[in-house]
Amino acid sequence: MAVEGTPGQLAFVEESKLKKRKENVDWAVRNRERKAAKRERIRDEHKVIVKRPEDFVTAFRNKERDFLRMRTRLKVRKQPPVEALSSKLVFAIRIPGSVDLHPHIRKVLRKLRLTKVLTGVFLKATELTLKRLLVVEPFVTYGFPNLKSVKELIYKKGRGFFDKEPFPLTSNDLIEKALGDHGIICLEDVVHEIATVGPHFREASKFLMPLKLKCPERRLQMKRKPYKDGGDSGNRGDKINELIEKLN
Repeated sequence: MAVEGTPGQLAFVEESKLKKRKENVDWAVRNRERKAAKRERIRDEHKVIVKRPEDFVTAFRNKERDFLRMRTRLKVRKQPPVEALSSKLVFAIRIPGSVDLHPHIRKVLRKLRLTKVLTGVFLKATELTLKRLLVVEPFVTYGFPNLKSVKELIYKKGRGFFDKEPFPLTSNDLIEKALGDHGIICLEDVVHEIATVGPHFREASKFLMPLKLKCPERRLQMKRKPYKDGGDSGNRGDKINELIEKLN
């Protein structure tokens, strides 16, 4: 309470706090709209669709063919040792392809977090990761991104996942809450940890949601041939940076 005879100071809120409140309100509204759209999409996907017996036979044969080809790739193709790779960082992109996948292939794609077409994830180059990429090679393309590509992808497409909710990477406070225990407190730290494949790469990559990429002018075709043979799938090496520029 102001002393008698002196004007009392009016209560006020800093402009930065007002902007922060508005951003939080806008984000909450967008989040509710996203959840409502997701529920509507799930309802549409579960509508009853009548299929002919021939469709089931064709789908089964395609699944078995993909499974046999996968086993053949694992036997015939020899993966280079991890030490011989030019980079320890891999960027993998799910490309358009068959809808009816073999359960084993679908399971590996789920482990790689590549369940949706035209999404990309950062992976650490290990023997297990390279083997998984070989298993799902006809359905993904991957390579070794440079620092410029990593920075542009995270800055333009990056979204975090914290407290079971996705959010855009516009607040260093949320990044610090999610990764502060690992010494990552801002967006630049996230970029550095991913680009250098640092000691907390797993936590940082898991914090990042799969990056949603845009469709290029020339759609990626499912030719079931590796990139080196004129197709779109498989290992692109350093050429992945050219594709990232088109999809970012």
